[in-house]
Amino acid sequence: MAEAKEALKAWIIEYSKGKDALTKQITAIKEQEQNADVLIEGSVKNQYVIIQPQLAGLSKLDLLKDKHILLVTANTRENMDFLIKNWTSFIQYPHLCVYFVNPKSSTDKRWIIFPATHEKITERRALKKGIESLFTTVEPWKD
Repeated sequence: MAEAKEALKAWIIEYSKGKDALTKQITAIKEQEQNADVLIEGSVKNQYVIIQPQLAGLSKLDLLKDKHILLVTANTRENMDFLIKNWTSFIQYPHLCVYFVNPKSSTDKRWIIFPATHEKITERRALKKGIESLFTTVEPWKD
């Protein structure tokens, strides 16, 4: 999984740089900073990136509770199921954004969800179907 973690880290750094090309808000990108795998410092906000190829075993979120967190994971059915099963834990982080990524996908490379926001605007009974729909937009990660 070390290889997957490095691939996801490289992807989120390049993605963030590309996304920032017009706004120019990123002031620095640092690795292994302040309980995060990557810290994206910005003129508007700092983003603490946690790279977790497998969501099972996730433990760093509590260290960053009120921070802007980007959780980057592999787009696998296991990770999608983990998100759904642990939904009530994820919605406790008001600034958490979860990226499900497959850099090798021939369709989209990522889908994104903000659990706290998603919880406010959708019905809980539609949660699984909605997340499964998002999951299908990106090919599943293969080792």
